[in-house]
Amino acid sequence: MDLRIVRFDPAVADYARCHDLLVASHLADRPGEPPLPLAELVGRWTRSLPGMGSAERWLGLRGDDLVALAQVHFLDAENSEIGLTHVVVHPAARRAGIGGAMLRAVLPALRERGRRVVEGWEVVAGTAGEPWAAAMGFRPVRTIVRQALVTAEADRSRWDVPVPAGYRLLWWAGAAPHALLDSYAAARGAIHDAPLGESGYRWPQWTPARVRAAEAEARAQGLEQRIVAAVHERTGDVAAFTEVCVHPRRPDWGYQRDTAVVAAHRGRGLGRCVKARMVRWLLAERPGLARISTTTGAENAHMIRVNEEVGYTTLPAMIAVQRELTPGTRPA
Repeated sequence: MDLRIVRFDPAVADYARCHDLLVASHLADRPGEPPLPLAELVGRWTRSLPGMGSAERWLGLRGDDLVALAQVHFLDAENSEIGLTHVVVHPAARRAGIGGAMLRAVLPALRERGRRVVEGWEVVAGTAGEPWAAAMGFRPVRTIVRQALVTAEADRSRWDVPVPAGYRLLWWAGAAPHALLDSYAAARGAIHDAPLGESGYRWPQWTPARVRAAEAEARAQGLEQRIVAAVHERTGDVAAFTEVCVHPRRPDWGYQRDTAVVAAHRGRGLGRCVKARMVRWLLAERPGLARISTTTGAENAHMIRVNEEVGYTTLPAMIAVQRELTPGTRPA
């Protein structure tokens, strides 16, 4: 196979070559979807996105040709036993054992960091990644539905959603208003009701302090963090919210993050209401926004339907896979 695997060194890295490899893989496995721009790749590799922990990468070389890379995010807090791993092989170099060699190369680092579980969240359903993951000893633990709102193609009348009686909408960019902080943190905890399948991942335990820490982390990375919240008029508490981030290196793209409705306020259409208001707000201030992307567990049929009602279309699903990492285990 004549494969040489080296640690990625950001000080001397050729990001453009890495980007070319990722684009080739993207075009093979996700045709018709815009690939990640080079500037955004550099930004994410320079500093991991909030909630992703630290990261390490390995490059697979054949002579001078970059044919593969592996990336591990060492998740933290509730998920400190998980090594979130992604292996990419150039389409022209697949089926030669390179993916397995790359996976074996990262295992020592996973063990050194005390990881008990290896998970991958980027296996595209119906592609070569599925049988490869099975051959490596992974089992599917969750199906992730991907959806996108392409603003130029959307029916904007879908965003004419009235606010349910007894509620009012508030929206902000960056830090949540201090008067709402406690109830906003509690509302963020409602995400725990969203199913995660058999994945080992656990939702964050939201507290006011953790909300402020997450806001500070987003600010430090230059992320534009927007929140639309539905406030219950009688109690003054946040009953529902949705969050979208825009990255400074990809200003035409919005990344939908958490959306949740507090259990006592479900069944009133608040999820659709806050999502529709979010799209209107974004486009009013960012008319060049072309796309908003989101992911939802396949079990969460309600949220998938809400997204469809707002105008999202469904893309090929991702399969989350997992395997236990015990001392001395090797992929097949």
